[in-house]
Amino acid sequence: MAIGDSFTAGQGAPPYSSETCKQSKWAGYPRIAAAASLGAYKLTANNACSGARIADVPAQLAGADPATALVTLTVGGIDAGSNGVLAACAAGPDTDQCRAAIAASTAAIAALGPQLVGLYNQLAATLPDARIVVLNYPRLFKPGAAPLGELVNAGTDALNAVIAGAVAATGNPKVTLVNVTDEFAGHAIGDKLPYIGFNPADVTAAANFHPNALGNLLGYTRALVSDGVLRR
Repeated sequence: MAIGDSFTAGQGAPPYSSETCKQSKWAGYPRIAAAASLGAYKLTANNACSGARIADVPAQLAGADPATALVTLTVGGIDAGSNGVLAACAAGPDTDQCRAAIAASTAAIAALGPQLVGLYNQLAATLPDARIVVLNYPRLFKPGAAPLGELVNAGTDALNAVIAGAVAATGNPKVTLVNVTDEFAGHAIGDKLPYIGFNPADVTAAANFHPNALGNLLGYTRALVSDGVLRR
């Protein structure tokens, strides 16, 4: 079962089965990962939704089979203010609007740890037989390509550190972290073969700043395979 935000929904890989939640019909990592498990797992539901915050995730377990063996999720980016930073800093990182958004995001990230610990523990308690696999976020921009990219990448690094700390703080061996940053390295916006979607002709496109089909296959799914998650 897949839950969480737009990165798990597959927003970067249209077409969508739900325009509201931007769940990819064919190329989200949950569907690809289920196929890559070679029968070890069957995807029963992708309830992840674009714009989902930490507080939204428990409701995504509604109707979950008690026998669910694996839950994957990404969450925290919206709570960290990622959308606000991208919108405020699009015109340049040296504006008052951008600096205010970054300051707000920095403060929000610092406060996310206890919320994530509570969520991970709640998921594990709700589905005690399941492994809860938390995936983090890739750097969106090629290092050194643009000032805005450097700011966004720094924010991603900070959020990933909080996510890793929260997973460790649960003390629950069934709650594990899969770090996707190595798989996406060299494949950000600005690289020759990006795993992140961005259409410069339509900067407001829904798929922008999310893993594309390649990112879901060679980024997220490869990370799940490399960490042994898709084997029973």
